[in-house]
Amino acid sequence: MKKTFIINGGAGRVICAIPALEKYARLNPENDFNVVIHGWESLVWSHPILQNRTYGIQNKGIFEQVFKNSETVCPEPYFLHGYYNQELNMAEAFDKEINQTDDHSDLDKPNLYISTLEKNSAQKIIRDHKNEKKKMYSVVIQPYGSGMRVINDRPFDTSHRSMDVDQYLALAQELSKHAVVYFFGPPELRHPGDEFSIPLNNFNPDLRMFMSIISQADYFVGCDSVGQHMARAFDKPGTILMGSTMDGNVTYPDHFDVIRKHGQDPVYNPIRFGGVDSDLTDRLNDGIMMFEQEQLKETIDDICAKIYTLQ
Repeated sequence: MKKTFIINGGAGRVICAIPALEKYARLNPENDFNVVIHGWESLVWSHPILQNRTYGIQNKGIFEQVFKNSETVCPEPYFLHGYYNQELNMAEAFDKEINQTDDHSDLDKPNLYISTLEKNSAQKIIRDHKNEKKKMYSVVIQPYGSGMRVINDRPFDTSHRSMDVDQYLALAQELSKHAVVYFFGPPELRHPGDEFSIPLNNFNPDLRMFMSIISQADYFVGCDSVGQHMARAFDKPGTILMGSTMDGNVTYPDHFDVIRKHGQDPVYNPIRFGGVDSDLTDRLNDGIMMFEQEQLKETIDDICAKIYTLQ
């Protein structure tokens, strides 16, 4: 029977599911399937396999079009034994659920596609800013993840996955001396004193614009959020500052430089659906994204050195 895969959660999870969905199509050429996701369907626009199979959950008539004559499968990596015991990363967990396999050696990296228009538009934006600022390189920084909230007039991530605001500003200020810096994030979280980065919001972007700019930029700096998955999809070098989540589950330690605070290991809590010990665990991870000044300086210096090695 035809299958419909429901991929719920954030945009990063959707990107992580792409390799398993591609594999399903490869292994089952005669078995048609659909994908339903919660608001991020633009991520698979231009994808030769997934674009015409993917629907948003709010699509009108989706029951008759998609669900009525298919078997529904809702893979959930967070509750998979191999995932929460750090034996599988997110993409491998989706592969186990979607393809019912323990062999993940044939998984590709996430594949995202941009159109020629999107590519040319992003190239022009970056080229114009490089000329204006007389810089050779461009860096996209995504300092904040989806857990960021404004509390007491200050952005704060209760899940401890985002960069500290002051430390982000120090990072952006130093990198702006060497490269054009783009801020990847919502306008309400952009600091009024951030004179060092260019907000991508100025170009009225959606995730397609973020993807396009990342695909044409020289370097990516981020946290555990969607931007790192986009950067990996386009083979961009980068540095990821990690807090409460684990490298092997949610990032790409074989591709990126992964930085953790010296002297504080995360208290692990991968099962975030349903609030499984989340509040107590988050308390113990308090301060894990607040790097000591010496380590922050070392990280900034290392990123600058890597930028200058780019061709």
